[in-house]
Amino acid sequence: MIDRNQFKKEGLWFGDFLLYLSQDEMMVYFPVKPSERILLKDFIKNWEKIREEIKKANIFGILEEPELVGDKVIVAKGLPPKPPFPEKIEFLDKFAFLFEETNQEAEKEVDRQDIREVPRKLVCIDQNEPIAKWIPPIPGIPGMNVLGEPIPPPEVKEPSKITLGENLFIDEENLVKAKTAGVLVLQGNKLEVFPEYTIKGDVDFSVGNIRFIGKKLTIQGDIKFGFKVRVRGDLELQGGTENKVFIEVDGNFVCDGIIRGEETKVKVKGKAEIKGVEYANLEVNGDLLIKNYMIFTKAFISGNVWVTTGKGWVYGGEIKGGGSVEVKLLGNESQTPTKVYAGYNKKLLEEYFEILQKSILYEETLNKLKSGIELGKKLIKEGRVPPEKEEVINKLIEQQDLYTKEFQNLLERIIEVKKELSLFKQKTIKVLEKVYPGVILGIADQQEVINEEIRGPLLFYYQESNIDVKKL
Repeated sequence: MIDRNQFKKEGLWFGDFLLYLSQDEMMVYFPVKPSERILLKDFIKNWEKIREEIKKANIFGILEEPELVGDKVIVAKGLPPKPPFPEKIEFLDKFAFLFEETNQEAEKEVDRQDIREVPRKLVCIDQNEPIAKWIPPIPGIPGMNVLGEPIPPPEVKEPSKITLGENLFIDEENLVKAKTAGVLVLQGNKLEVFPEYTIKGDVDFSVGNIRFIGKKLTIQGDIKFGFKVRVRGDLELQGGTENKVFIEVDGNFVCDGIIRGEETKVKVKGKAEIKGVEYANLEVNGDLLIKNYMIFTKAFISGNVWVTTGKGWVYGGEIKGGGSVEVKLLGNESQTPTKVYAGYNKKLLEEYFEILQKSILYEETLNKLKSGIELGKKLIKEGRVPPEKEEVINKLIEQQDLYTKEFQNLLERIIEVKKELSLFKQKTIKVLEKVYPGVILGIADQQEVINEEIRGPLLFYYQESNIDVKKL
């Protein structure tokens, strides 16, 4: 049994050489001074014998050949422990920049138009979209000193820099993914996805254009000039808009402010509830509720339209609703041209008028062919047409058969379209207080021009290919 203290302080003889143990017990060495180079040669000459003596002492890590390092000839080395590595999350390139420091100098070089596209506030991910790669922790590996004793690895002192929230998970391929669509946020060292998110202020250059995916986005301020907000989910806008704003919502839309601007466009796939609209363009696939007024608005609404609270006023512009329309005031004293349609289906009406026009042209062509064929047959009967010219008459007959079939197809389609339009003819326009001159009302395929002021409540409805009105 080796006396380690003696080995360290006084050394132990192995053959004719006195070897020492380092204080950390990770090395056995033979000290050599520069003036003792002859002794070094003698040591190397007797290395094999020395090595056998060291082996008998059960020293671990004996070298094949001794190493001269400074004033020591090292003959044995221990194996240091390998430290553990904590778990690690490496973000995919798409998201890595979110958690790096902003390069302010680079931002100064970006044109202001481009800055609208710089995603600063909002970065969204879809459900099951990979965000990062999770690298599991690697345990440390024990080492061994030259006395053959194990050395435990150090403990992990550094916890994981990022922890995952409840809306994130790690799949079988160690990819970090989202359980639900939403906004990706790093708060402190916690990474989380929020399906509902609130922007506490305006959409401006400090935020950038918005592309939201999730359940609901709330904007507590306004959408400033030229910015775009695209939302796959519901949108609540607590402010209003400036001009040249583009809003696209796959869900429902609620706006507590005024949508304004001739170049502002709002497209909603669900229903919409808006305080007021000025000089803007709306497309809503569901119902539309206006809480105050609509002026000089161009709107295409698939469902019903209500403008009955607040001022309840509609004038200027054009509203085309697939359902019924109900307003308080329609038009104004200045007789501003105002168009309001109920039971409006653009695709169906365009097809109806297109095939109606085609049927008229086909009918005219058939009448001309009929006259030409009758005249030709008469001339043939009178012997006034040479045999080689009779083929022309046969070609006219072939054309007549072709046009007759096409004409019958058009008539059948007109009947089908009229049946489909009959559902839209049931829609109505209700005016609770007053309609002014200059207003054009439409229901399905009919229009009516209002030439005098009429006080309500009124109900305009489709009646035998006309629009009729009655007092309520």
